Amino acid sequence: MPEKKPGGAGDIARIVKKLTLLDGFRVGIVNLDNILKEVADLRLVDAKAIKAELFKKAEINNYIPSSAKDEYATALFKEYQRKFEPDKFKEEKTEIHQHTKG
Repeated sequence: MPEKKPGGAGDIARIVKKLTLLDGFRVGIVNLDNILKEVADLRLVDAKAIKAELFKKAEINNYIPSSAKDEYATALFKEYQRKFEPDKFKEEKTEIHQHTKG
């Protein structure tokens, strides 16, 4: 029986997760969690460098049309911020004010 090589289609590291692009379209990204963690482990501080590294790692196992490079990079960066920089990535919240007679 042939030996199974790591990194095959059944490998747990190759799990596909959904990424929401800027226009709301959702795409599957192989190894998304691993990509995010690997970049976080680099401890980069520059947003441009983080986006570039995220994209570089994502395109290894995922087809990304060249026309959508910036859109994917931005979506990957937002996901990265959501997971590893929650204080920097805050959803806009609508405040409700109640007025009292006085």
